[in-house]
Order: sequence, then structure tokens, then C-alpha cells
Amino acid sequence: MENVDLAVLDTAAEWVEDGRQVVLVTVAKTWGSSPRPAGSMMIWRDDGQFEGSLSGGCIEQELLEKFAEVTPDAATSITYGVTNEAAVSRGLPCGGEVTVVVEALRSADEPREILSRLSRRERVLRVLEMDSGKSWLEAPPAQARTDLSDNRFEAVFEPKWRVLVIGAGQLSAFVARFASTLGYEVFVCDPRENYRNSWLGDDVSLSAEMPDDFVIAQQCDPQTAVVALTHDPKLDDLAIMEALNSPAFYVGALGSSRTNAARRERLRDHFDMSEVQLSFMSGPIGLDLNTRTASEIALSIMTEVTARRNGVTLSSERSQSQELAGA
Repeated sequence: MENVDLAVLDTAAEWVEDGRQVVLVTVAKTWGSSPRPAGSMMIWRDDGQFEGSLSGGCIEQELLEKFAEVTPDAATSITYGVTNEAAVSRGLPCGGEVTVVVEALRSADEPREILSRLSRRERVLRVLEMDSGKSWLEAPPAQARTDLSDNRFEAVFEPKWRVLVIGAGQLSAFVARFASTLGYEVFVCDPRENYRNSWLGDDVSLSAEMPDDFVIAQQCDPQTAVVALTHDPKLDDLAIMEALNSPAFYVGALGSSRTNAARRERLRDHFDMSEVQLSFMSGPIGLDLNTRTASEIALSIMTEVTARRNGVTLSSERSQSQELAGA
């Protein structure tokens, strides 16, 4: 889930614990070009203060006006943008549709428990019975998604997306900055003391462990990407092997096509990595943008990582003139 929604949960718990009346609104369904995905949240309290986002402004304002005087007694669902005209009037892209669930939040227990489980990198399913207002938490099945069906609203909460960076050089610093801006949690590992002492990145977790021990300790899950950027096969290969044996959604290694062909051969012939595992590794890492600088390479890496996260396949093709010029 996005960092803003984590903040909404934390603030909601604080407000309830302070004795305020709190209304929680969650995007339950979307269709077309909705501004924010299902699971996005907004809260407001009895003095009108609010936090979070559902659409970028217009839906929020109507809800604030609708429930300004009265806190809803029962959970209710509201759909915006059923027609093109309604979509435009609510500030939605033409033809888009958003259904939100509105409920009074009377206890901080569930938000606190959700945040606690997420901190342990567990997925959480919150089930709400619309008619009774009864809710509870479960461990969701692998394919569960936030959805509203008849009397049952299911909201899935997932741990923060994160990037494990192997190497503390200049490129890693740019990758860390891009990743942090995109909402990823970033962890950097480099056993080389001189690189750690010269780290130019922002304030992120910096580990001195060997890369294989680091990747194992992080317990990679389907919300984790691993990027190996030391350009030293003695270090990068250690991380790659463990990452490919994990559920990480992305694994990539720095180096030319020739360097990564040699890496695949080593991992296959000496460490019994399968062709299926090796085909999952992105090497050369990143989308081919004909990059020239560390910041451009970092951009290409995070473009590819985010595309993989969102289930999008990207490809690039240089013009013939660039190839002839040695691009």
C-alpha cells in the first residue's frame, strides 16, 4: 500500500484514541481511469480536519459536505461517475467510476493491529459486513484484492514495497533517491568499508553484511525488488543467487550483455541455478534508454522495477543512427 495510506491508518488510530469522532472512507472499486486505486483511504473528524485522498479533490469535498453535520450510523457505499457527465462533474476522467465505502471508525484496535502486522511484512484482510457494521481481520489468500460484493466489503492491506540495493556507490545513491520518491522503502548493503564511509545517498538503512546474508535476513517477499549494483561479481552474484531463490518480484544486475551472459553461465554451471530462475533476472539491468549518466541509469532501473511491479512489459529500440554511432 502507499505511504499516504499508512499515514491515514496511523492518524485514524490517534484521533480515535483522543476521543474524536472519525469517519473512514475507502475506495472499494474503480473502473476506467480512476485517479486513485482501490484501497485508497481518507479520514475526517468532527472538527472538519481530514487526511488522505480518494480522487484528487472533488469526491472528497462532496463527502465532507455530505457528512459535515452527521456521522454515518451504518456503513454505506456511494458510486461516482456512473455516466460521463457525472464523471466530469465529480472531477473524474471521462467514463471513470469510483465506488467508496463510508463508515464510522469507533475503535483504534483494528488500525493498530493492521499497522503491526504490516510492520512484520504480513498481508492483512479486513472484512466489513455492511449491514451490521461488524468487522474483523484475516490472513488473505494470495489472490485476494480489495472489493465490494453485496453485503461484504474486503480491504486488502499489503506491506510497503521496498528495494534492496547491493552496493553503496554513486549509482546506488541515485537509485535510492528515485526509489524513495516513488514510495519504496530502501535498504542498502555493502561489505566494503570505504564505500560505506563514502555513501552519498539520503538517510537510508546501510548494512555491512555480505550480500547473500543481507538478502536472506531481509526475507524477500513479493513486494521486494533486489538490484545488484557493485559491478563486482564476487558480491553481486551472492545477492543474485539468494534473490532468485526468493519470491522477490524483481531481480536485476548491473553490467553489459557480455558480463551478464558470463554471470548466467557461472550461476548455471557452478551453482545449479535453473534456466527458469536465470531468465527472471534482468541483466543488463534497467530499460535501455541509451543512458549516459548515473542518474539516467538509475531512472532506467526504477522505470523497469516499477513496470514489473505493475505488471507492464516495456521494451526499447534504439534508432539505426544511434547504433551506427556506437550508442
